[in-house]
Amino acid sequence: MSDNNRIPLTGLNTNEYEHSLDRTTLEALRNIPVLPKLIELVQTPTSMVTRYALLGSNMRVTERQLPSLYKKFRQACDIMEVPEPLFYLSTAPELNAYTACPDKPIIKMYSYLLDILEDDEIMFVLGHELAHVKSRHLVYTLLGELISAGVLRVIVSTIPGLSTIYTPMEISLNYAFYQWMRASEYTADRGGFLACQNFEASCRALMKLAGYSRTYANELSLDEFFEQTKSFDDVNETALGKVQQILLSFGQTHPWGVLRTRELLKFRDSGDYDKILRREMKLPPPEPTPSPPSEVATAPAAAAPGSLSSMIPKDLKDLKFKNPFKK
Repeated sequence: MSDNNRIPLTGLNTNEYEHSLDRTTLEALRNIPVLPKLIELVQTPTSMVTRYALLGSNMRVTERQLPSLYKKFRQACDIMEVPEPLFYLSTAPELNAYTACPDKPIIKMYSYLLDILEDDEIMFVLGHELAHVKSRHLVYTLLGELISAGVLRVIVSTIPGLSTIYTPMEISLNYAFYQWMRASEYTADRGGFLACQNFEASCRALMKLAGYSRTYANELSLDEFFEQTKSFDDVNETALGKVQQILLSFGQTHPWGVLRTRELLKFRDSGDYDKILRREMKLPPPEPTPSPPSEVATAPAAAAPGSLSSMIPKDLKDLKFKNPFKK
C-alpha cells in the first residue's frame, strides 16, 4: 500500500482495538496481591540499564540514520497516535522485534527480520510494537521478563518481609503473566493491522514469523497458511485438542502463529477493523476506573486469615509508590 493511502486514526482509543482476552487476563494479573509494589520495585532501575545497553550496542534510527526506515516508523506513530519512542536496529540474527522501558519506550528491531519483510509487512511489525506502547503493556511485560528469568526472586530476597511471601505468590504470578502475555499479542497484532492497513501483508508477516526460508521464499503460499489455520481450528474444537493447546503453550510468551492469524481473521470479519478505519467504532460503556496500584496495595479491607494479602507485613503495606499506570 502506498504511504499516502494510509488513513490516520485520529482520536484512536485503545478500547477500540484491544482484544477481550487482553482485558480479562490483565485484570486477573492486576488482582494479585502486592503486584503494584513489585512493579515499582523493578521498573526504574531496569529501564535505565536497558536504555544504556541499547545506546551503546545498537544503531539508533533517525531522520539522518536509515531515513527510509525512519519514515515508515514516523508514519506508523502518526497513524496510531503514539508519541515517537526511541527506535534502534540490531544486527543480531533473530526474527524478532520488541519494545521495552515503560517510562520512556524504546522499540528494537533485528535486521534479519527487516531483510525478509516487504514494506507493508514492516509497517505491520512497527504498528504491533506501537500498540504495546499505546495499550501500556510495557510495565507488565517488564515484570514478567524478570519473573521468568529469576531476576525478580533475587531482588525480592534482599527485602525483609517481602521475601517471605514471594515464593507462594510466584506460581500465581507466572500463570497469570503468561496468560496475559499471549493475549496481549492479539491486541498488538490488531494494532499492526491498523497501522499497515493491508490484511494480506499483515498475515504474511505472521506467516514468515512461523516459518521462512530464503531459498524457497518464492514458494510461500498465504492461501495454504490460511488452510493450515482452518485445519488447526478443526483439531482444536475437540476436548483433547483444547487440553493439548493449554499444555503445549504453557510458559510461552507468544501465541502460535496460526492462532494469531485466526484472531486477525476474526477481527477483520467482525467488521470492527472497517469501523475503526471509518472512525465509526462504538466504544462499550466505560468501566469503573480501577484503583491505582498504590491504593490496591494499601486498601483497608480486612484480608482473610492465611491469604496472601494477610501475609504482607504492615510496614510494607504502608510504603508509598508512584502509580505506573497514570497517564
